[in-house]
Amino acid sequence: MSSFKNSRLNFFLPFLYPSRHIQILLLLCPVCRLTLAFPTQTPSTYDNVQSLQVNIPHSGLVFGPLGSSISIPCFVSLSSTPTTSSSSPVEPRVKWSVVSNGVETQILVARGQRVKINEAYRDRAALLNHSSSPDDLTLWLGDLRSSDSGHYRCEVQQGLEDASDLVELKVKGVVFHYRDALGRYAFSFHQAQRACEAIGAEIASADQLLAAYYDGYEQCDAGWLSDQSVRYPIQVPREGCYGDMDGQPGVRNYGTMDPDDLFDVYCYLEQIDGEVVHDSVPQQLSFDEAQAYCRAAGAELATTAQLYLAWSEGLDRCSPGWLSDGSVRYPIKTPRERCGGPQPGVKTLYRFSNQTGFPEPSSLHDVYCFRDAPTGSPMDYMATEPEDFGQDVVILTEADEELRLNQHAEQVEREAQSVLESFPFVSQQSTEEIPVDTDPTVMSDTTESSLNATSTANFLIQFDETSSPAEISSQSQNAAALMTSTSSSTETYDFSQNTSALLSVYNETDSQQTLNLNACVDDPCLNGGTCTDQNGQVICLCLPTYGGDFCQNDLERCEPGWDKFHGFCYRHYSQRLSWEVAEQHCRMQGAHLVSIMTPEEQNYINSNYKEYQWTGLNDKTIEDDFHWSDGNPLLYENWYRGQPDSYFLSGEDCVVMVWHDNGRWSDVPCNYHLAYTCKKGTSSCGPPPKVRNASIFGKPRQRYETNAVVRYHCAEGFQQRLKPLIRCLSGGMWERPHILCIPGKIRD
Repeated sequence: MSSFKNSRLNFFLPFLYPSRHIQILLLLCPVCRLTLAFPTQTPSTYDNVQSLQVNIPHSGLVFGPLGSSISIPCFVSLSSTPTTSSSSPVEPRVKWSVVSNGVETQILVARGQRVKINEAYRDRAALLNHSSSPDDLTLWLGDLRSSDSGHYRCEVQQGLEDASDLVELKVKGVVFHYRDALGRYAFSFHQAQRACEAIGAEIASADQLLAAYYDGYEQCDAGWLSDQSVRYPIQVPREGCYGDMDGQPGVRNYGTMDPDDLFDVYCYLEQIDGEVVHDSVPQQLSFDEAQAYCRAAGAELATTAQLYLAWSEGLDRCSPGWLSDGSVRYPIKTPRERCGGPQPGVKTLYRFSNQTGFPEPSSLHDVYCFRDAPTGSPMDYMATEPEDFGQDVVILTEADEELRLNQHAEQVEREAQSVLESFPFVSQQSTEEIPVDTDPTVMSDTTESSLNATSTANFLIQFDETSSPAEISSQSQNAAALMTSTSSSTETYDFSQNTSALLSVYNETDSQQTLNLNACVDDPCLNGGTCTDQNGQVICLCLPTYGGDFCQNDLERCEPGWDKFHGFCYRHYSQRLSWEVAEQHCRMQGAHLVSIMTPEEQNYINSNYKEYQWTGLNDKTIEDDFHWSDGNPLLYENWYRGQPDSYFLSGEDCVVMVWHDNGRWSDVPCNYHLAYTCKKGTSSCGPPPKVRNASIFGKPRQRYETNAVVRYHCAEGFQQRLKPLIRCLSGGMWERPHILCIPGKIRD
């Protein structure tokens, strides 16, 4: 036993044993007698060993740009523990960890020259100088991601002593997908650079896109990057979105492309020197009126990039508003039913159902303004609870859904090769209502499945969301908004000089914004239509294939033997087949095993086809990565308690609906023989039109579902020009092909 341990034992013995017991112990332990009777250290020596100190020489926050690397310095002053001839100094144990959202994650542990790194930080975390300087515990962290934001702890333990220090790291920056309003794949490389600059951003780098991918970002749209490569990030590989080439998740890389080729673009913004401002009372303005509104408040229309960065900082507003490029978007950090579905992201309203065209400038929407920082000192944005406008005065039934224009309302053109998929809005409990113009089709921007973690930036302030929205009426002579700053105090900014005149100008508009509390409570809309209140007038937003004032007219019927619900056709088969055979039978009819996208669809299937039955949900490709056989994303879940469980890894890769238990789902082996339901669209197209010197990818089929997309490629010796995609339109007609195949070889 070392002298240090003997001293600690002597220190605690009087508290552990009465003196009589010490005498007995000494009689029974002659070997220990000398050690106990003659301690090798004095109390003053014990006091001296309390000198272990750990210091991170950095005050305040540490900031790191997305995709970059950072070094966090940490130095230790070790205690000088005396040694004897039979003992050696105790090697300190070093540990770096990060605390985020109340959870501490170990990054690495080191003792002497041995360093063990958490697998999640492999190849991107290291102790820079520890091998040459044991007192220097500086942590190097590479490929920074938004999810790396948190409090970093440098901890050292030596013997019975330990000490630590903390520093907070915030990763700044956001990557987002951007496309031309006129259509997909419209930018050359130089046009892509200018497009990002025009919205206040820069073209993203490959490292930044990769960091966003590791944070959960998925986007099935090929886009330019700063190195002139074309890539897109995929979390769930599928037909048309093949991920990292070999069917695995990753960032798909087309390599360096001809600068004249046309693609979308990925943009990046790190910080803004100002604030995105949104009025607590939703406005109803045209594009020109929105510009005037911001100018009157001493601001300007916010850019798309500024809104994305504000969203990444925590901005959550369920109110579509004008931006400077003529687009209408709204940021959702906390997903809910009537605010764009179950995925966070910046949602976009498009004019056309193929996700192109911004709303007409004369249409009425809310507005997002941007104002320069009021002071020269940076002010950090403080994320607050999401705000849903109108929730204090609007009463909605649970079945009401806002922003649900049709079954394909959140149709995201998630295609880089040959397939576009449709996203419906998913029903969840919520009480939000959003004023939506009836002209544009509501779409979710394709960045809605982007970063799940929160990064923060300087210079951004948001209207206080922790209190109820302030009431600003047309009779108000001023408009004050509560703001939060890094000092955690509440400051009041008075806009009376700027906004009093403006509010009087919009006196009539404001007075018309009083919502009819009872207009949509009874929900007169049929066939899944969504009821909205447009200045006191009930407007029904119909799903595809329905029309009329109340969506009462069925415009497209299903084939004989098929049942129609919310724009889709269903046919149930009581014959019992294995999952693969049932799926093949559905495909022979131009359908797939049923996919359940909403609670209403779940209830319809379970109420009309009452027996155990297959669904199209499976994880046959990757364990625990469930997806629908028709390519739809998993937006709604109805698992039975404890499911899925892949019982003993017994090949439970297919999902059955248990009808007698509210249709809850359970994973079972795919070789079970069960009934099944097929699902398809109401119309279809025949073989795609032929194009000179071109052919389509994949094996041609005799029947294609509505909204199916095929991609042409040019024959050898010909070079592609213009868009290579066409879509099967409602009514059974294909879009007119635009692709041209001109003689000449593609440059490497």
